[in-house]
Amino acid sequence: MKKALVLLAAVFLQAGAWALTYTYTGPTYNSPTHDFTAPCAAGTCTNFTTAMRQTGSMTTNQPLPPNLNHVEVSSYISGYSFSDGVTQYISSGIPQRLLYAYVTTDAAGNITDSDIVIIRWQTANPQIGGRIDHIAVNQGSFSNEVCAGMGNPGMCTATTEDTSTSYAFAQASNGGWTPIALPTAQSVPVGNPFALLLTATGLLGLALRGRRELLLER
Repeated sequence: MKKALVLLAAVFLQAGAWALTYTYTGPTYNSPTHDFTAPCAAGTCTNFTTAMRQTGSMTTNQPLPPNLNHVEVSSYISGYSFSDGVTQYISSGIPQRLLYAYVTTDAAGNITDSDIVIIRWQTANPQIGGRIDHIAVNQGSFSNEVCAGMGNPGMCTATTEDTSTSYAFAQASNGGWTPIALPTAQSVPVGNPFALLLTATGLLGLALRGRRELLLER
């Protein structure tokens, strides 16, 4: 009886847990704040244009809690993909690093503000003096900067611009976040309330049957 009740509880708990993807779309850049000076002296030089914008998404292992106020949520993030119009940042990409992810949410758990920074090394050996691109979602996009400080392995914590002016920067404006629920691979089709009800009813029936047989044996 107890085992069946535990299984029954698990069914309902499983129905309440799911991954969620939040998509982001920013406005086009008003005007690139800084273009690199040709010829490109070091690294990979690319300029931003007013036709570009920040877009992307991140997937969390569960919905973000409501009423967060600039809270670090990296532990929730299971994957991400962002673009600044020049560089694509993908969680499975190497060598890329999520530096931090702060969000603010409303009473429904929707993201109303974000401070997310992802870096991408231009070479496979991260080091001070190495070239990086990085995106600060909602704030700005950077191309071909010089890493000036390292934290954890592969984490560039400070950047600078070189005298060859090979870097580019575009100021970003606030965009919008939209949550999209994802189906998860589960043995119980919780997206179908009738299937969930049938599963729960079956487990309860097994529990009652086991209890009835136990009483008859007595």
